[in-house]
Amino acid sequence: MKEAKLFLPFPMPPSLSEFFGILSVTPGGLAAQLTKDVYDAFFVGSLDLKEEYRRYYCVEYPTLRYYLAIVHGERFEKAELDQAHIFCITSLPQMIDEVQGGTYLDSVLEALNKWRADREN
Repeated sequence: MKEAKLFLPFPMPPSLSEFFGILSVTPGGLAAQLTKDVYDAFFVGSLDLKEEYRRYYCVEYPTLRYYLAIVHGERFEKAELDQAHIFCITSLPQMIDEVQGGTYLDSVLEALNKWRADREN
């Protein structure tokens, strides 16, 4: 299994058009192409750990919290565990991967958290 670069506990993911709106990106341009790579990394190509646990590991590990701690070495707060999905992202596009010189990860996560908070209220 590839090592996770990012865990993203999240309710239902936004659609691609909503994602563009969250980040104020106009569809069809270069920014949209780069942003789609981020969307794909977060919500399409990632592994949903809650689904993996439900489908394969619930017999082996007594709780999701225990599975995440033992297998992935991560501890999550109750609010994070209560989200519908916990996305495990193993590959980041260059624009958000700090190792490759990307600088937008914090901005993207901040915008997603604001969107999620607005939808929860």
